Amino acid sequence: MVATSYLGITLVARGEFSDAATLFKRIVALEGDLRYERFGSPGIQSVISGAWLADVLSQLGRFDEAIGHAEAAVQIAEAADHPFTLYQGLIDLGRAHLRRGDLPRATRVLERQIALGTPYVAATLGAAYALAGRADEALPLVAGAVKEFRSRQNHLRPALILLCAGMTYLSAGRIDEAASHAREALELTRRLGARASEAHALCLTGDVASAGGAVDAEAYYHDALALAGQLGMRPHIAHCHLGLGKLYRRTGKREQAREHLTTATTMYREMDMSYWLEKAGAELQALA
Repeated sequence: MVATSYLGITLVARGEFSDAATLFKRIVALEGDLRYERFGSPGIQSVISGAWLADVLSQLGRFDEAIGHAEAAVQIAEAADHPFTLYQGLIDLGRAHLRRGDLPRATRVLERQIALGTPYVAATLGAAYALAGRADEALPLVAGAVKEFRSRQNHLRPALILLCAGMTYLSAGRIDEAASHAREALELTRRLGARASEAHALCLTGDVASAGGAVDAEAYYHDALALAGQLGMRPHIAHCHLGLGKLYRRTGKREQAREHLTTATTMYREMDMSYWLEKAGAELQALA
């Protein structure tokens, strides 16, 4: 079971979501006392797999399923009174809400864990605060997470901390620092062969380049869109369309902007991503 779980986690990093989900579902399906079994590992395996299955499904835009699996994982961990396993369930529940753009729920879940002091939680909560306009609270969290990452690198979730830092600094208008973290994340994900995280890094690099008026923003978005399309990362595809739409609106390419923003709006509505739907809608309104 443990080997199956680790293989699934490796497949997630490579963007092989379907194969990863198949492995995780085998462990999630355990019944009776086996649902609480650790099989010689630090964490309850049905919870670990349920949490990672939620990660997979949220990256595919299947948020209701993702949240359902993450909540079930949390319930098992709570029933077992096992803090390490509970942390695993909560972080992926928080990340599923964050990916959807449900910032109040993401924040509540992630704040339950902040006392643990782990850099993954700090960085993810920082990103949630940044999207909610709470940059003053977000910046110390991501700065601390990056510092810990540099002192003791862990690639279980490839470049997650760097991506959260880049997003947070971008939200705070600190373009140079955002660009540095985005470039580092892109280089790291390519070195690790972490294709899913590479798609995130490409889009973030496009966002930073666009905000800074760099000429290569469009190319980064198109590369991100192509890779996310290959991997089936529907929320990320929508984000790329939003980024391109915003870029084309600012550069006077109105028809191209309308096309991409309309696509983003449609996709966000289909996935019930109301926070992002509002963002795309505002950009469309600005074209009117």
